[in-house]
Amino acid sequence: MTDNAGKNWGRLIKYHRKQQGLRQDDVALGICTPSYLSRIENGVVIAEQNVYEMLLARLGIDLENEVVNLELKHSFLEEMYAKLLSNETLTQNEIARLESYQTEAFQQEIELLAGLVYSRYLSSLDSLIEARELLMKIEPFITWHQDRVTQMYIGITTYVHISFLEFEEIILREEQQHVSNYMNTTSRFEQANYLYHLAFAHHRYYSFQQALYYINLATEAFTHHYKPLFQLKLYSLKGVILNDLHRFKEALLEFKAGLDLLRNVSALQTPRQRSSLYNNLAYCYECQGLFKEAMSYYEQANSFEEDLHIVINLMRATYQQDDQETLLKLFTNYPRERFKVLHHQYQRDILKYASDREYALNKLKELEELVFPYFSEQEYYSLTLYYAPLWAEFYEEIHAYKRATICFKHAFIASEKVRQRMSS
Repeated sequence: MTDNAGKNWGRLIKYHRKQQGLRQDDVALGICTPSYLSRIENGVVIAEQNVYEMLLARLGIDLENEVVNLELKHSFLEEMYAKLLSNETLTQNEIARLESYQTEAFQQEIELLAGLVYSRYLSSLDSLIEARELLMKIEPFITWHQDRVTQMYIGITTYVHISFLEFEEIILREEQQHVSNYMNTTSRFEQANYLYHLAFAHHRYYSFQQALYYINLATEAFTHHYKPLFQLKLYSLKGVILNDLHRFKEALLEFKAGLDLLRNVSALQTPRQRSSLYNNLAYCYECQGLFKEAMSYYEQANSFEEDLHIVINLMRATYQQDDQETLLKLFTNYPRERFKVLHHQYQRDILKYASDREYALNKLKELEELVFPYFSEQEYYSLTLYYAPLWAEFYEEIHAYKRATICFKHAFIASEKVRQRMSS
């Protein structure tokens, strides 16, 4: 019997003893001393299997049947977790069974695993607050050993941090606790998932070299697996990272590998996957100053699934291409009230004002003081680096050089933030 199994049986004995209102003296009589039972229940000692059998039998529990039931539950929970990691949809029967395992008692490892898998299921539904509340209840029971509960806890909390856009929390936990070491005995796919999320967090934090390091590790861990959706995610994220490192040819190779995968795997040919990949391709061309090509890919991305983020990107590329006719159509088709995300609204305001080409000091200053502090607060450094110099040019056109200097300072501060994170 393993130490974990012994501790689980000890917790089970304690749970059922208390449920039945029995004292330790009552249960231990003729089997062991009450003090020894106390140590068994608290996992301080690991007894012989026959001791657990006798103690559980006194509580009316057959250990052999309990082992079989726990193995079935464990197998089911692992199967559900694997499906959730692969973005597969659970059936109604599976959801009902998973819900039936939920308890707040957490007397056994299996109850912790059930809670963890359910929290991952909740997060897949975007019920993030409920998922986090459940994880907070489980957290005190995490032992931080290389056990299954700890491993699932790491993977699931990382996913929830990503969902809440808490990228720095993921990065700091890995740097300070090296939690990836706990994942060494998980499946290669599970390791790849965690490394992918580390890469994603570093990319969104502008530490691009670290992001590239982790996406390469994720790709290596994933080798020889056939999970096309995850493979597509690896191609896409690596391409995005390489693009931000200005390694455009390599980025295009990753995106084109993703296109080949899309063409050959019908299950991937969804509007969401197509629009995402074409949006990434378009941005790669935009970053190279190839605005006509960027417009073409943004338009293709927008045709698959209307995504207002893609629309803003298309507006920006169209403005840079100086295609006033197309830009006017976009402003007409997408009025400001259609955009719900604040930075989308601000970008549309900036691009609309810029395209009108009637610059006035008061209006320029009003937008500047509204938009750039928000970009800074939200750490949208790439937006500041594009729009602040543009705004400085407009100030210079009306000879407002002091205001132009302030805009260049916005860009300088943003570039320093990015530089510091890239070199960290």
